[in-house]
Amino acid sequence: MSNNTFSYGSVLKVTRYDTKEDIERNLSLMKDCGMNTVVIWPAAFWWEEKKEGYPFNTGRMILDLADKYGIKVIMELAGQHTAFEYIPDFMMKDEYHPIDKLGHKEIGQESFGFLNYFHPEVNDLICKHFAAAARAYKDHPALLAYDVFNETMFRSYDKYTIEEFRTWLKEKYGTIEKLNEVWERTYSDWSQVNYESWKWMSIMSVADMGAFRNKSIGRFLKNWCNAVREVDDKHFLIADNIHASATPAGDYERPQDDFDLKEHVDEIGMSFYPKQMRSTTEDALRHEIFDAFYAASKREGFYISEMQTHVQALHNPTTCVRPYELKRWCMEAYASGIKGLIYWMWRPFDKGLQTMGRGLVDHKDRPTERYQAAKELSDIIEKNGILEPIKAKIGILYDLVSEDMHRVFAMTYGLEWGIYNSSLFGAYKAMFDNNVKCDIIKLHELKDYKAVILSNQLVIDDERADALKEYVQNGGILIIDGRFGVTNSESRVNKELPGGACNELCGTDFYDLDYEGLDFDYKGNRVKGYYSRDLVYHMAGECVANFDDGKCAVNLVEYGKGKVITIGTYLWYGYAKQPDESVKAFAKTLCDELDLGFIIVDGNVTVKACEGSDGYVVFVFNYTSEPQKASITLKIDGEEYKFDTTVEANGFELLKKEK
Repeated sequence: MSNNTFSYGSVLKVTRYDTKEDIERNLSLMKDCGMNTVVIWPAAFWWEEKKEGYPFNTGRMILDLADKYGIKVIMELAGQHTAFEYIPDFMMKDEYHPIDKLGHKEIGQESFGFLNYFHPEVNDLICKHFAAAARAYKDHPALLAYDVFNETMFRSYDKYTIEEFRTWLKEKYGTIEKLNEVWERTYSDWSQVNYESWKWMSIMSVADMGAFRNKSIGRFLKNWCNAVREVDDKHFLIADNIHASATPAGDYERPQDDFDLKEHVDEIGMSFYPKQMRSTTEDALRHEIFDAFYAASKREGFYISEMQTHVQALHNPTTCVRPYELKRWCMEAYASGIKGLIYWMWRPFDKGLQTMGRGLVDHKDRPTERYQAAKELSDIIEKNGILEPIKAKIGILYDLVSEDMHRVFAMTYGLEWGIYNSSLFGAYKAMFDNNVKCDIIKLHELKDYKAVILSNQLVIDDERADALKEYVQNGGILIIDGRFGVTNSESRVNKELPGGACNELCGTDFYDLDYEGLDFDYKGNRVKGYYSRDLVYHMAGECVANFDDGKCAVNLVEYGKGKVITIGTYLWYGYAKQPDESVKAFAKTLCDELDLGFIIVDGNVTVKACEGSDGYVVFVFNYTSEPQKASITLKIDGEEYKFDTTVEANGFELLKKEK
């Protein structure tokens, strides 16, 4: 179940002070701005008069008004304030709060709270409330969807959660003996298993807890979504995460797994806040965030459920959003496969943590320059509809098991927790800086790509090895760097290194590592290494580059119809942390040699390409403060499509060609 019309709108936070006239005035302004969708939060109104239909009568009134203006409504059932949603204060109990590691009640973060969703009474109250909301709203013609979990979050160490964790472990390991083998423990019964932080003999107790917390969101959503669908199976369900979990901007600790989220709802949405107090998210990372979320959507398209509109709050002037920034972010998302764009939010907050923050209109409901920017964007979206990004030739493999393990190994010694995601970003950024499109992919998608990058792919077991060898055997190209296949999926070191059961693809035999002499020469280009290098015996293939001391830096192995390029340093991690022109040049050389690009760009611009209903749409972004001329050639299916344009400073252009 999905929506085939592009949803363009904003969140309208309804307050107890709003009159019917206030709400209608704002819906009218939304319509004038070119919007066809509004997200209403909250979806229950506990302050309204207690009469038949309570607490959903205000919601029905809003649906009536929205219908009058031809605006569809997404009801946000679970935002970030439970007292205005499924468990108002008069239903709350102390035991509903989550518990921290020391056994103390945890209220949550300062800005909002979350409850113990594994508590059976909490789950029951949520399901009953969701079903009641669905019964109240399901027959209204203005209803579009329900948002069942905005910005997913959970952590608790209570008795109900530990029981769920034990159940999850039983599903994974089958027997207590197998758990003991992997965890290096001596349990005699599942009831003895608890939250463990020991990592001396095995990291798996901590890695499994991280994996379980990621999967816990889906376990909640299974119940919550079923409660809605039993009442209303005609409207789609959406849930949202912040940024993208496969990138350095993801929030592993919330927890967050965009790919698993998609398994439980019809549509997935993203909260996108690129401008924070100390910095603005860099260009390449914004694009990777969108592309990674598109991958998590199964390439079906996703929603921007919250697009930052302005300052964070009263004392955060550095988060001020310029109109050109807002338009740029929206078009970057549009070029990446969104099917809906919702602004956070319509009006500035008039009280609370974010007082005077956000808003396309001002505190008197007057349109701002950002409103005008949103209005201009509505015309572009209306003309082009939903677009599908053109598939890349090169994929970057994302493996959550590798991320789980990297984080535990790194945190033990105070290193960067996100070394794995930063490595993937470095690879993405190196290609992005050369106008070579990359897709974030999962293991089952290997066959769809000419080449695949494996960066710090720590985990190789039989399943992964078989898939990779089959891919190369059939003509695929692997580009490997960092630590490759050091452990299996149970964190035990593989006998053959690098690569474990994939060792024959590498053509080398690992014997040590070092941190000196990282630079190497590749076809006349001196390339900057980073952090560490593998010391290996050369066993097979051709060593095409050497470190300064003569040891092999880059090895090329031909295997079946394909080939494997193994780079003996943390190349892409280095490009993420300390971008070096030599690495960018190395990436370009690889892409040219292997023919991995389909967009040729002459000019200082960034280009992305999509397919629309009537042809190809090319997005041209100018990230400089001067106008830029550019000539662009799009090579698809043996055809060439040429474009010439001039893009204003900090601007963008959409160029179209019929197929």
